[in-house]
Amino acid sequence: MPPGVAVIGSGVTGLSVALALSRIYNVTVVARDLVGDNESHGWASPWAGAFWRPHLTSSNEDIEIQKASFRYMWKLAESDPDCGVRVRFTVQRIISIDYFDQDTDEDQVWYKDFIPGCKQIPTSDLPKDVTLGYEYQTVVIVPLIYLQWLKDRLTASGVTFIRKELGHISQIRDIVPNINVVVNATGVGAKYLGGVEDEMVEEARGQTIQVRTKETTVICRSGNVYAYSIPRLDGTAIIGGISQPGNTSTELDPSLRADILRRARLITAPGTYPDKVEDLDIVDEFVGIRPGRKGGVRVEKQVLAINTDSVRETGRGAGKMNIVHAYGVGGTGYKYSAGLAKRVAELVDEFIYGEDVPL
Repeated sequence: MPPGVAVIGSGVTGLSVALALSRIYNVTVVARDLVGDNESHGWASPWAGAFWRPHLTSSNEDIEIQKASFRYMWKLAESDPDCGVRVRFTVQRIISIDYFDQDTDEDQVWYKDFIPGCKQIPTSDLPKDVTLGYEYQTVVIVPLIYLQWLKDRLTASGVTFIRKELGHISQIRDIVPNINVVVNATGVGAKYLGGVEDEMVEEARGQTIQVRTKETTVICRSGNVYAYSIPRLDGTAIIGGISQPGNTSTELDPSLRADILRRARLITAPGTYPDKVEDLDIVDEFVGIRPGRKGGVRVEKQVLAINTDSVRETGRGAGKMNIVHAYGVGGTGYKYSAGLAKRVAELVDEFIYGEDVPL
């Protein structure tokens, strides 16, 4: 019997981790929300904009995780038409444009020599108040299709799914016996899960509108103005730019529609979107709670000692639990997913086979 691994959480991070591990381990996914729970706002993955846009960072580990995700998605888009990932350039493929309007210089744009077709936009072609811009080729993802595709692959690989909400991470031992490692991919749940209770986790409410449009270019702006327009695969686009840290309401706020439209109009060509909300051809509206973390993504090992009265961190000891944490991606779960899963798999290997795992 292969070593056992339990993954807590079935968002895009948990499913991606499970897929990476299922090649050599006996994997069980335990989560409150499972694929198909498309009405639940208790998890963020179904409501995401879902495309690959590089995050500016000076962390080499973070950059390598992002690169690994891009390579995976890029290859997947060309090899499996049913996965919900698509590559598009020019008229039939998607060009992505990043605009920056403050405190960003060329040296921070680490991806300019990595991602296909990346080129700097001339200053004369930048919108008002934008100081730097890049155009490149990327991938877009349809969340519900991709999540189902992941689950189908996992089921075919023998991965077991159990619906259960945990109050304490140690309870996983009663649900999944004979496990060697637990992967904590609980997102926002890491703030509340006993034995973890990470105070650095911060919820941020997002709200978007799906509209019909002929727009074929992904456009994002960050800095003083946060805005995006993300074409889907079906003649629609997701427009947004709402981030409300600390707000956990999952109720739709109609008063934000005008601001979302205003932001979309700031970054797109005149006539792309109408002047008034009433003239938008709205398909749907979404609210999601992004699972952010003030210290950035947490991907690391931990050994936890389990006592009857308390849980404390330790290096050794009876009743220990081997944990790999994988959470804190905020609104960028799809961008990090495959690369984060690769890193988690390496850490699981270290627990099971030792730190000098042969490559």
